[in-house]
Amino acid sequence: MRLQNKVAIITGAAHGIGKAYARRFAEEGAHVVIADIDGPGGESAAKEFRGAGLSAWARQTDVRSYSNVDGLMSETAQRFGRIDVLINNAAIYVTQKLWTGPVEELPLAEWDRVLEVNLRGVFLCCKAVIPIMKKQRSGKIINIASGTFFTGSSNMPHYTASKGGVVALTRVMARQLGPWGINVNCMTPGSTMSEEVVTEEVRKRRESSVAQRCFKRVELPEDIVGTALFLASSDSDFMTGQVLVVEGGAIMH
Repeated sequence: MRLQNKVAIITGAAHGIGKAYARRFAEEGAHVVIADIDGPGGESAAKEFRGAGLSAWARQTDVRSYSNVDGLMSETAQRFGRIDVLINNAAIYVTQKLWTGPVEELPLAEWDRVLEVNLRGVFLCCKAVIPIMKKQRSGKIINIASGTFFTGSSNMPHYTASKGGVVALTRVMARQLGPWGINVNCMTPGSTMSEEVVTEEVRKRRESSVAQRCFKRVELPEDIVGTALFLASSDSDFMTGQVLVVEGGAIMH
């Protein structure tokens, strides 16, 4: 029960790794807020958690909209009295038909689409939660980046740039928010088998990362959630501005 009575908002938590974060946090005693653009999916996840005796509340949230995100933070603070943890997990990735190709052929609309969610969405969520955490003089912000920041993935220029921006924003906010006792850290999961429906294409894509790892197997959501729990708990109270790589040794940082 390392998060007993803590209030944790997780964006993009209706499915995949986000849902795995939410379940683990709830199992550790947190009041979990499932913030996802998929409203019915979020409600379904919250109902599932409550059926297991866990505390969960869902709110449909579009991280591209500041008014929507600000409403999420305000309603959460009103309902629970505080916000202890924010995981900025919502992002556009290959499960949403991410465009791939050379920089000069990248459509402008596609660049904007990905940056709007993956980087601007993180900024908006932080912008809305920081005043609440400053009043508390405490809080944990956990941003989800990607190992593509280190490797310079050659076929996803907009996605890679967005995740590099997340790392940079993490470092800036860590310096700005330290005086208020707010921790801001970042983690980079590897290619993870988090899909609810595993097709042959999905299986091959996830298995393609195995050869580069020290641990020669596919990464699963349960491989990642412990690191998020560490960053959300008091065990990481004197750690801020850092990037933790959770990729089975594919990247050594």
